[in-house]
Amino acid sequence: MNKIIKIIRMEDSVLSKELIEAFRPIAEMNNARFRQVKTMLAGFIATQERDIVYMDEYMDVLFDFMDPQSDTEMLMRQYYDYIATFDAEKARERTERLENDMGYMTKIVYAAGLVAHKLHKGQTDKGGHDYFESHLLKVADAGFDWKEKIVGFLHDASEDCDVTVEDVMNLLDEEISRVVDNPKEHWYDEEWWEEWMEDIAVYPCTVTHVMTIEERDEIKTALTLLNHHTAPSREEYINRISSNLLALKVKLNDLRNNLDITRIPDPTEKDYARIERYKQEYETLIEALDNIVNDH
Repeated sequence: MNKIIKIIRMEDSVLSKELIEAFRPIAEMNNARFRQVKTMLAGFIATQERDIVYMDEYMDVLFDFMDPQSDTEMLMRQYYDYIATFDAEKARERTERLENDMGYMTKIVYAAGLVAHKLHKGQTDKGGHDYFESHLLKVADAGFDWKEKIVGFLHDASEDCDVTVEDVMNLLDEEISRVVDNPKEHWYDEEWWEEWMEDIAVYPCTVTHVMTIEERDEIKTALTLLNHHTAPSREEYINRISSNLLALKVKLNDLRNNLDITRIPDPTEKDYARIERYKQEYETLIEALDNIVNDH
């Protein structure tokens, strides 16, 4: 059911009896917690409980000892299936967060990073630093979930490289297929993991999430809005972003990084003027984010 139990069940001579005995109490405790939560879920369903905050207090304990593809994850999915019977949106949000936390999205995020690395190769920021490392990597890392990380990696591609947003999405599809269809035996031996992915996302699950048409369209829309060439003015550019939650969150991460003037060794008056503009845009987008959150 969890990593500790898996270790104990292994007939591996490398593990000493003392080590197995040391882990046994923890495994037994987690088994007991699992049974308790399973009983609670059955009770919630039987009584048609609708208070999600109340139920979360009992169910979230599973995250303390959950592994991908485990009985523990399956029990949590049963809980989300139950929530879907009366609040489909809350169930969808929780399921997506679960898959993100379990590493089902990691290889997709990695594929986006590879696309960005290739498209922006040789580009530098205003301080002369490698653009991928100094900016794109940081914006992606600041993303809360897999979509924000993907858009963080790719948000400047159609604006700064000779490609359309659809080109970028096609490159992403190709890279995802290459990464997923040609898995390595040990991901932890891969240079990409040690080089930058360990700071971007959780360790990848053996199973990878299949991006839906809706998710692909959501990412594509955000990338389109984040290309300032698609708007007639900077003001309209910010206004459009304000109405799209995914683009808005990524733009805030983008501006936070761009506001770091220490990246520029000898800033000029033009640089300081640009920073002031970024500050105003940041405040506008923060207000827009607050309005969206309050509306929900």
